[in-house]
Amino acid sequence: MMRINKFLAAAGVASRRGADLLISDRRVMINGKVAVLGDKVSGAEKIEVNGVPVSKPEVKEYWAVYKPRGVVSTSGDEWGRNKVTDLVKSKARLYPVGRLDLESEGLMILTNDGDLALKLTHPKFHLEKEYEVEADRKIEQDKINPGINKIKKVSGNTMWILMYEGKKRQIRSMCWQAGLRVKRLLRIRIGKLVLGDLSPGETKKISISEII
Repeated sequence: MMRINKFLAAAGVASRRGADLLISDRRVMINGKVAVLGDKVSGAEKIEVNGVPVSKPEVKEYWAVYKPRGVVSTSGDEWGRNKVTDLVKSKARLYPVGRLDLESEGLMILTNDGDLALKLTHPKFHLEKEYEVEADRKIEQDKINPGINKIKKVSGNTMWILMYEGKKRQIRSMCWQAGLRVKRLLRIRIGKLVLGDLSPGETKKISISEII
């Protein structure tokens, strides 16, 4: 059960404060009766605002996905290529949070929580992402300019880099400028969430607390 103002906010009708005003103005009905502040609902009731039925809010889902190489990281593709959203078996309409280019692989988050997606992709949030990068030759760290990002470790032709700002193909570009060609680019962490033992194409349902 939840308070009617929280239900209306979750359904996208108005903010909680706005919902309180609608209720005070006697514009909200629950099973044919005028709602009052503090009423609680389960979502099974017939709820109307200004005579228009309000649908039950969609249950929020969060998925960790290992995007393989060759799979696009969008929910739609005009060329009919395999999409990351095809990997998750869910009835919810899920969207990827952020992107990985076609030849990159690793951790992605899929959700129907628009507020979370906006927060995780907003530049002000500075969500830390970690990548494992394999180059075609030995990496000389002093030749790579990571900008505001940070190289965590270098071992032979592999480095681990922490990204706070993710421009399109930025890692590949910084490697190219250092005379390196990226052979494999793998995202292994987003915020607190790690790729762990997921294999290419595998998914698992997660909670929001595992991300932030």
